[in-house]
Amino acid sequence: MSSLMMVGEAVDGLAATSATMGTALAAAGGVNAAANTTAMVAVFGLVGQEFVAAFAGAQAAHLAAVGSLAAVHAGTAAAMLAGSAAFAAADATGAATVSR
Repeated sequence: MSSLMMVGEAVDGLAATSATMGTALAAAGGVNAAANTTAMVAVFGLVGQEFVAAFAGAQAAHLAAVGSLAAVHAGTAAAMLAGSAAFAAADATGAATVSR
């Protein structure tokens, strides 16, 4: 039989870091894409309209990916916290059984 050692505080700390990363990514991905595109239209005008259209599509895809990554970090944090709580509960139950 193999053994497992888990330090709940370390897992909780990693979860907090992952949650912070998710929040930072969500904030970074919250740029106003329409304002960016409007500013670019003013700069590039009719000559650059094909570029601006391609850029708008690429920016939308990028922001969607950033949002997905933020959600992954948030989900990872939630899963780590739930796992840490489950380990702590199992440990407490085992300790109560041994102390009887």
